[in-house]
Amino acid sequence: MQTILATDSNMNIRLLLETELGLEGYRVILASTGLETLKKIREEIPDLVILDLRMPDMYDLQLLKTIREENKDLRIVLSTVYKRAQDNPTIGASGVAGYFIKPFGINRLKATIKQSLADKRA
Repeated sequence: MQTILATDSNMNIRLLLETELGLEGYRVILASTGLETLKKIREEIPDLVILDLRMPDMYDLQLLKTIREENKDLRIVLSTVYKRAQDNPTIGASGVAGYFIKPFGINRLKATIKQSLADKRA
C-alpha cells in the first residue's frame, strides 16, 4: 500500500484528503504544521507528499526547500492559495509533480497523484 503524507493548515482539507485518498486505497498520514511534516517524513518517507505552501510555523518556501535538501527524489504535489506561485523560481526548480490552487478539484488531484506514483515506479 502506498503512503501519502497530506499536509494542510486547514483541518477540513486534511480530513477531505484523508477520506478521499483512503477510498482510493492509499495509506494517508496527516500533518498540520511544517515541523510536524518534517518529523513525519524523517520517521517514514512517504511515497508522495501533498504540501500546503502556507503552514503556520514555517515561511512559505522554507518547508519545500528543507524537504528537497533532505529528500531529492520525494514526490511532492503543492497545494496553495497563491495564484502565481508557479512563477516562483524556487518552486520551478524543486521538481514538484503537480501544483494546485485552492480550492482544487479532488478528481484532478487524484489523477495527478496516480500519475506521479506510476512515474515513480517506472
